Amino acid sequence: MTTYQPVPDPVAFHLPTVAEVSLAVGADVAVLVEPGGALQPGGALHPGVAGAALLDPAAPPPAFPGAIALAIGLVPADPGVASRIQDIADAGYLALVYKAHGASDDGLRAAARAAGIGLFRASDTVPWNQLSEFIDAAVVPYGASRGTLVDIRPGDLFELANTVASLAGGAVAIADVDQTLLAYSTLPGQPIDDTRRSSILQLHVPHTEQNDIDYRRVHSAAGVVSVAPAAHSFTRRAVAIRAGSVVLGSLWLIDTDHDTGTDAERVLAEAANVAALHLLHRRTHHDADRARQLALVRPLLFEPDRAELAAVQLGIAADTVRVVAVTAHGPADNAPDALQAGLRLFDTVRSASALWLPAAVCGIADNIVYVVLPQGAASSPAFQREAVLRIAHHTRRVLARPIFAGFGTETAIHTTATSRAEAEAVLSAVLRDAEDGRVQSDSDDIVADQQSLGPRLKLRQIADALRATGLLPGDAATLISDHDERRNTAFAQTLLAWLDCGMNAIETASRLGLHANTVRYRLSRIEPLFGLRLDDPETKLLLWLQLWAREN
Repeated sequence: MTTYQPVPDPVAFHLPTVAEVSLAVGADVAVLVEPGGALQPGGALHPGVAGAALLDPAAPPPAFPGAIALAIGLVPADPGVASRIQDIADAGYLALVYKAHGASDDGLRAAARAAGIGLFRASDTVPWNQLSEFIDAAVVPYGASRGTLVDIRPGDLFELANTVASLAGGAVAIADVDQTLLAYSTLPGQPIDDTRRSSILQLHVPHTEQNDIDYRRVHSAAGVVSVAPAAHSFTRRAVAIRAGSVVLGSLWLIDTDHDTGTDAERVLAEAANVAALHLLHRRTHHDADRARQLALVRPLLFEPDRAELAAVQLGIAADTVRVVAVTAHGPADNAPDALQAGLRLFDTVRSASALWLPAAVCGIADNIVYVVLPQGAASSPAFQREAVLRIAHHTRRVLARPIFAGFGTETAIHTTATSRAEAEAVLSAVLRDAEDGRVQSDSDDIVADQQSLGPRLKLRQIADALRATGLLPGDAATLISDHDERRNTAFAQTLLAWLDCGMNAIETASRLGLHANTVRYRLSRIEPLFGLRLDDPETKLLLWLQLWAREN
């Protein structure tokens, strides 16, 4: 394993200007409202932006020539803002990032013009820590190839992968820190091996011990790393994608020529700097879009009075929908872990749904992810079940946890809550079956609906309703079970098996591993011990329901 630390060549590389930083960050994150001056105090042109720093609003700004200041707590309308701006300019800063929060910033902008300092007005919705990451990712030395890379639309990772592949001469993949495949190059004639093929099909890098080791090495390295080939794989070069000290992901290049030159490494290093901005844009928009979707899906699922308006806002054009409830089996150890695990489940299901069920919208509540499926002629129930099954298996591979899903029935928009409750009931039944060993986590039975569960779901609903009214577990079953516990007998087990076997003593004996005469003897003792007549159909029905409910 070798590493390469890219060292900027002072001739080939230069620092970005304030205007170039503005283009890299993007107007949706921070708008350059005042360009500022481009001269140093001595009259020479400033070489470029040298860094970024968070300023303490209560302390004098530390000297940092050529930096961009992130002015947390700066109030544009503050009477002392002009003096503060001048102090920042005197400390060598080229520009300042602030948030207006709807207030007038005329005075701040006038002060900046007087001091010759640039101003970035940041979006109020982007947190300061993310703004810092954006500036850190934009303030990097770059060379000629970045001129091509920076023209890519922010967040378009596939175009970035194709551009890097063209510049570096090999197949490229971009992954996040969890080894989820975010994008890959699609240029014709590119080499492909088993790892790349599997990653593209699963949208995730295969979980192997060696892959995990390779990713950790890439994330911890300062520069480009050469990764030795595994079986049926090519050699790769990889580099971590960082914003400052924060690792956002990694960029991988298949190296079929085993070229030891530095041109490809330099392209990768520059591409990683640009990729950081793309990943930050993706995360920022993803977080905002996720928050909006969660806020709209909740009334669709839980508030019938607001469901139709929420459907319009979500872009659901169908008259009817069907809800799927998805969850990962096994609770997290504590509340923060459960919240994080729930969001990972949501993001994984939502990303997979965008591929296999693009019209679906997703929400989450109490660690259950809800997939709302608009109904139409182009999407049959069989197609939707197959798609959800693919999503469930994909999510299980990504999260390494058992995944289960239950379908509700098709319903009108204003009664979406009904389909949601039905989906929850089916999901609950599937989870019980998994706990009882009737469903394996890698089987197709992890996705179910009312039809596939048969009468067992209805019986459980009846049993739950009877328990709620105090009619279950029932006097007869309780009397027999208490007797079994005191005397170490097995009347309840024998009775339930006999009723399940259609009152056939021989079949019952075979199921329980007993002699048929033992079964007949136990049945003959039921009336003397408990006063229950087994020749009465209503008694047998009541006994079976009570004993079945205790077992389920």
